[in-house]
Amino acid sequence: MDIYPPPPIQISMTLIYPYYKPGRGFAYPEYVSRYPPVNNFRVSHLKLELWIDFEGQSLRGFEEVEVEHSAGGGWVAFDACEMWIESVKVDGKDAEWRYDGERLHVRLDAGRCRVEISYRARPRKGFHFIKPDKANPDRAPQAWSQGETEYNRYWLPLVDHPSQKHTSEIIVYVPRGFIGISNGDLISRGSKDGWDYWHWRMDKPHSPYLISVVAGVFEEYGEEFNGVRLSYYVPPGYGKFYRLSFEKTPKILEFFSKYLDYPYPYGKYAQVAVYEFIFGGMENTTATTLTELTLHDEKAHIDFSSDPLIAHEAAHQWFGDLVTCRDWPHIWLNESFATFLENLFVRHDKGEDEFVYENIRDMDSYLSEYRDYYARPIVTRVYKYAAELFDAHTYPKGGVVLNMLRALLGEDTFRKGLNLFLKRYAYSVADTEDFRKVMEEVSGRSLEQFFEQFFYNAGHPAIRVEEEWRDSTRQLVLRFKQTQGEDSLPIYHLDIPVRVKTKSSDKEFTVELREKEVTHVISLDEQPELVCIDPRFEVFKTLELARGVEQHIKVLESDEHVYCRVLAARALGRLGGAKAVEALKRSVLGDRFWGVSAEAAKALGELRTEEAKNALIEALSIVTDTKVKRSICEALGNFRGYDVVEALSKILSNGEESYYVRQAAATSLGKTKKEGVYEILLRHIDTPSHASAITVGVLRGLAELGGEEALKTLMRYAEADKQSTVRAAAIASLGKFPGRREVVEVLRQYARDPNYRVRRAVVAACRELLSSEAIGILEDVAQNDVYEMNRRAARDAAERIRKSLEKGIEYKELREELERIKEENRRLVERVSILAGAIESKA
Repeated sequence: MDIYPPPPIQISMTLIYPYYKPGRGFAYPEYVSRYPPVNNFRVSHLKLELWIDFEGQSLRGFEEVEVEHSAGGGWVAFDACEMWIESVKVDGKDAEWRYDGERLHVRLDAGRCRVEISYRARPRKGFHFIKPDKANPDRAPQAWSQGETEYNRYWLPLVDHPSQKHTSEIIVYVPRGFIGISNGDLISRGSKDGWDYWHWRMDKPHSPYLISVVAGVFEEYGEEFNGVRLSYYVPPGYGKFYRLSFEKTPKILEFFSKYLDYPYPYGKYAQVAVYEFIFGGMENTTATTLTELTLHDEKAHIDFSSDPLIAHEAAHQWFGDLVTCRDWPHIWLNESFATFLENLFVRHDKGEDEFVYENIRDMDSYLSEYRDYYARPIVTRVYKYAAELFDAHTYPKGGVVLNMLRALLGEDTFRKGLNLFLKRYAYSVADTEDFRKVMEEVSGRSLEQFFEQFFYNAGHPAIRVEEEWRDSTRQLVLRFKQTQGEDSLPIYHLDIPVRVKTKSSDKEFTVELREKEVTHVISLDEQPELVCIDPRFEVFKTLELARGVEQHIKVLESDEHVYCRVLAARALGRLGGAKAVEALKRSVLGDRFWGVSAEAAKALGELRTEEAKNALIEALSIVTDTKVKRSICEALGNFRGYDVVEALSKILSNGEESYYVRQAAATSLGKTKKEGVYEILLRHIDTPSHASAITVGVLRGLAELGGEEALKTLMRYAEADKQSTVRAAAIASLGKFPGRREVVEVLRQYARDPNYRVRRAVVAACRELLSSEAIGILEDVAQNDVYEMNRRAARDAAERIRKSLEKGIEYKELREELERIKEENRRLVERVSILAGAIESKA
C-alpha cells in the first residue's frame, strides 16, 4: 500500500509523527495526505434568514457574513454547492463575485466587512425533506439538516471546515403552525408575510458543521437542569414515549459536569427526534438531532435503551462542540471521547460490571472491522472522504484506548487533564498533540510512546499467556508473548495488571512488557486458585490464555471479574467437551451478571453439539433476563431439529416476550431450515413492534430459510409501501439468494432509491452475493451515491467480490461446499462430544 509522505507544513500546527505501521486495506492507491485549507480571512459571525418551501422541497436564503481579511484584500471563497446565487453585496454595495457551482468567490477589501448573499437551493444532501409517502400517509412533514462532515455547504454558503469557528444566528421561516429549531437561544418568534418565524442566536463560537435547522410539526416537552432549559421535540403521537427516551438527560448532564469539573457550557439543550435520520444522532451545538427510532414504548424498554445514544450526543457538547477537532484526522477527539464518556456514564448509572462489558463489546466491534476490512492508525491524513474516518477505529477503538490512558495516569490525574484541556481550548479547536501535551503537563510524564503506539500506528497488541505452577519452589511462572501480526508494531510497551488469588491471599501486581517475550515469576505460599490477567480490562489488547478446560471452568464459576469470566466462557466455547457444556449451562442460568450469561449462551451455540442444544433449550424455559434470553435464541440458530423449532416458535408466538427476544427467535427459526417454518414465520411478519423489530427478524429468518416463497415475500417487503427499516432488512436479506437474475435487477433498481437506509442495504446485499453481476451495481453506488459513506462501502464490497472471483471460486459452489463442511463438522463435533462425555463419566 502506498503511503504518501506529508509535504512541508506552512501553517501553525504540529507535524503528526510518521507512521511506522500505516495499516492495510484502508487507503486505495490514489489516496493522498490531506491538510486543512489555508485561508487569509476569518468569519466572526454568520446570520441567515431561511425560508423553507416544503411543497417545492427547496430553500431561499439571505445570509450576512461578518468577515475579517487579514491580508491586503483580495478574493475569498465560501463553500456553496449546487446553489443559485442571486446577488452578492459587501457592506450593502454590489460586489465583484464569481461562482463555479461549488465555491462562491467574492472580492473584498482589507479589514472587516459584511458579505450579503441572496441565494436559492434545492439540496441533494445536507438538508432533507420528509413528507407523507406510501408507507406513511399520515406522517407529518419535516425538514432537517445534517452538516457533518461537510454537508452544510449544500444549503448555506459558509467556510465549511471545523477549524472555522464563529457565532451564528438563524431566522427560520416555516409554514403556519410549524416549528423551527436551531442552535442557541430563542430570541423571538412570530408571524410575517404569511410565514411563522423562529429567531435563534448562538452567541458562542462553534464549527460550521454544527449549524443545524430542523422544521416541521412537533410536540414539545421540557424541564430545567441547573438553569439550563432542556427541550424534547418529538413527532406528533410520540409524546407518550418521550420520557422513556429522555428521562436521564438531567442525570447525564450532571454526571458529565461533575466528572469533567466543567459545567454544561450553554444555556439550553434541545433534543429533536426526526423521521428517517441517516444516523443515530448528531450533536449540533445545543440542538442534538436524533433518529425517531430511539423513541420506544414500555415493551421495548424491557431490553432497549436510549441512554447510550443520549449520553453519547450529550458528551459531544463538551468534546466536539465546546472543543472541536482542528481537522478531520483528529476526529477521535470528538468521537472516541463521546464513546468513552458514554461508557463512563454507564459505569455511573449501572455499575462497574456494565462498564467493563461495554468496553469488551467496543473491543469486539473494533476487532470485527480490523479482521474483516482494514487496519489504520486512529490518526491518519491519508483518506479520500472525511466520512471514511467515522469508523470502528475512531469510535470504539479510540474509546478503549482512552480508558487505557485513564488507568495508566490514574483517574484523578486523568480528570484534571480533561478539565485543563477543556478550559484551555474552550470554544476553539485542538489536535492530538494539543491533547497529549496537556496530559503530559498534568501528569508530569512523557506520553509520546503511548500516543505513537496507539494513535499514530495501526494495529494492536496480541498477548498470549502461559501459566506454570512450580510446587517444589512454590512459584507461579507467567510467560507473556506478543503475537500480533505484521500490520501492528512488533513490540508494544505495556503494563499489565495481574490478580492472583489463593485460599489465604489475594494479590495484584503489574507485569511490565518491554520485549516480545517476558517471563514473570512470583513466589506464593500455596498454589493459586485463580489467576486473572488485566482484571478490569484496562489494557488495549487481545488476550489468549493457554489453559485447559478445568482452569477455564474454575475462572468462569469463581472469578469476580467480568472480563476474566467472559474470556473463560469464550474459551470453553472453543474447547468444548461435556464438562464445558455443563459449566456454560450453569453460567447461563446462574451468573450474577447478564453479560457473562449471554456470552455463555453464545459459547454453547458455537459448540453445536446435542448436549449444548439441550442445555440451551432447557435454559430458554428458565431464564427471565431478556438480554440473556435473546442470546439463547440467537445461539439456537446454530442447531437443527424440530425440538429447536418448537422452542423458538413458542417464543415467537408469545406476546408477553420482548420484541427483541422474538426478533432473535424468528431469525433463528429460519436457520433451522425445517418444513413448516415458512408458515410459522409468515404468521408473525406484520406483528407491530418497536422499529419493526419482529418483522425484521422474520425477514431475516426467511432469508436464512431460503426457497421460492421466502424470496417472493422478501421482494414484496422491499417495496416502497413498507417502512424504511423493513425495506432495508428485506433488501439486505436478498444477498442470501445468489444466482437469481430478478434479485440483481431489484438491487440495481433500489441502488438509486432516495432513502439512505435502502441504498445502504443494497450494498450489504451485493457484498454477500459475491457475484460478478453485483459489481456493476456497486460501481454505480461508489461513483454516484450522494453520501460518501455509501460510496466507500460500495467500493469495498466490489473489491471483495473481485478478489473472490480472481480465485476462480464461484460463490454458489463455495456456499454449498461450506454448508456441507459445516454440517459434517457439526456431526463430527457431536460424535466427539458424546465420546468425551463417555470417557469423563468413566473417569
